[in-house]
Amino acid sequence: MTMEPDVPPPPATPPRAPPPAAAAPPARGGRFELVVGASAILLSVVSLFVAISANRTQERMLAASIWPSLLFNTSNTAPDGTPQLGIDLLNRGTGPARVRWLEMYYRDAPLADWRELLQRCCASSPAQVEEVYGISSGVQNRVLGADEWVRMLQIQPEDAPDAVWKALDQERQNVRMRACYCSVLDDCWIFDSEREDPEPVARCPAPGPVLWRG
Repeated sequence: MTMEPDVPPPPATPPRAPPPAAAAPPARGGRFELVVGASAILLSVVSLFVAISANRTQERMLAASIWPSLLFNTSNTAPDGTPQLGIDLLNRGTGPARVRWLEMYYRDAPLADWRELLQRCCASSPAQVEEVYGISSGVQNRVLGADEWVRMLQIQPEDAPDAVWKALDQERQNVRMRACYCSVLDDCWIFDSEREDPEPVARCPAPGPVLWRG
């Protein structure tokens, strides 16, 4: 009896790797959600811009509704047409003017009152100044309402010597006014009667040593 040699069994077949998992399908609506999110952000930015623009517009409208504007005037005639020498201050704006200080000059010399003006410009002596009767006003730290008119100086012909009257009628053109005033919102300006427009300032600077008392 012939013995067959032992044959080793065939090697075991290695297990096959499982097939790769199928890629997950893209989430439905992802692009739509992205568009919606971007639109919401854009709408928020536009709304913010509109709100800021509306706020600025309201601020400008408020400032315009309470805007003060000073005007200096000098004349030799009263409103009724009669002779009268006058130096006037008018708030021609739409809101009150808070006058912090006011200075008057005659040919760059500061003036404290109208008697000093006459002594510098028109009278031959202090005694002649005393012959003049004038009405005057000061406006330091005073609030002028819209369209309020203040007579800084008023002299009638019969209240002054003829020579003084005529001299003042000529020299009143050399009177200059400077003032610093603010609105109720604390927007401030320096007014100078020799300049066309007032100068905006952050706040009123200190005045000179001589202020007009009237």
